[in-house]
Amino acid sequence: MFLRMPQPFHRQPGAFALTGLACIFAASAQAQVSGSAGIVSDYMYRGISLSSGKPAARLSLDIDGAAGWFAGGQVVSGQLAPQSHRNAQWLGYGGYAQRLQSGLSWEAGVSAYAFHGAPDWNFREVFAGLSFENYSARLHYSPDYLGFRERTLYAELNGGGSLGPAWRYFWRGGYLAAPGNAESNRAEGRLGIGTAFEGWQMQLSLDTVRLRNQGAGASGGYGSRASSPSSRMHSKLVLGLARSF
Repeated sequence: MFLRMPQPFHRQPGAFALTGLACIFAASAQAQVSGSAGIVSDYMYRGISLSSGKPAARLSLDIDGAAGWFAGGQVVSGQLAPQSHRNAQWLGYGGYAQRLQSGLSWEAGVSAYAFHGAPDWNFREVFAGLSFENYSARLHYSPDYLGFRERTLYAELNGGGSLGPAWRYFWRGGYLAAPGNAESNRAEGRLGIGTAFEGWQMQLSLDTVRLRNQGAGASGGYGSRASSPSSRMHSKLVLGLARSF
């Protein structure tokens, strides 16, 4: 939540240190640097909890260059299902975006994810996307997704709009496909509302995922197993509060 990249999360976390990114890109007077710090009631990633259903703190940084290059990162106090305590989860990403005269925008880039205490879960993705007005679509590819030793494609559609002077709505629909293992395929979505006031942001969303018998169990966290081979729906309300800077 509150992430410019659809979540938007590197085998070497230090390589994506937030302060290091700021120093590199802030050297350009034309670069725009923004960030936020906050907490969510459950850190949901593509319909699955990366905090074992518990609240998580989050710090993020985004950098946009005037020439179209962008980069960013975040760190979250998450917890995978096999872990007994919280650990830092790192995300770094970078890419290039361009707006066409028609108003259509395109982007392409790479992202890398690192899980402190669980390096086998680290993975990288490449992505490409299109956006127009309040709508966007993006396709992600990973050669080894979340330690499952599987190639995956993740497609997502995002949108939103105004509900008045202070509120907005947003939605996302996504589908994860593992060409070599249909049991890992799943569909997920998010529908929510949000508001902002004097630098504070608040969001409430309903996250829903259709799970199969691999990748997540009854706890809804990565690393556990479902109790039966049949598909099932899992939904959860998530509340988030963040302060922009």
